[in-house]
Amino acid sequence: MKKTKTIYLALLTVLLSPMAANADLIGSNVDANYHFDDLGDIIATGSTTVSGVIEWESGESIMLGIFESIDFTGSTIIFDYLADACCSYNTSGTYNGYTFEFDAGVLSDLVGLSFAANAYGYVDSMLSWSGDTLFVNWRGAPITDVPGVTIELSFASVPEPGTLALLGIGLVGMAARRRKKV
Repeated sequence: MKKTKTIYLALLTVLLSPMAANADLIGSNVDANYHFDDLGDIIATGSTTVSGVIEWESGESIMLGIFESIDFTGSTIIFDYLADACCSYNTSGTYNGYTFEFDAGVLSDLVGLSFAANAYGYVDSMLSWSGDTLFVNWRGAPITDVPGVTIELSFASVPEPGTLALLGIGLVGMAARRRKKV
């Protein structure tokens, strides 16, 4: 009897320590808008589903003749500039950049945004989010001789659904076994 309780206690301890999983962007739909001069002024749009391939490539209107590609991974957005892109993101207004609107709930576990290490003058204050929309306002940032920039998204760890299901099954099994003995 004591050995059985010890086994159940060990099993319960393992099951109550769920493995962590991270949310990510793969499989979500995203609508992109390029804003120039002010946030309300949209000059290009595009929609896609985040997958294992490059989401937008050179020649698509959302690329504005500046980018070779825009690629999303589970937790990054990679902007690859065209080799002959020049100048900087100047505007007399307040906004020159993208908004990325994701499916409802995709960014609910987002805890931070940052540029990967770069020496080009892109700073984290150019990034923000509200609800399921990311804002990339790189007004004044350089374009000339910049090969590309990467934005890193940090998501909070969430319990893995499979682990929680195992916990439930284990507890039901223990309750059924206990009732059988009585």
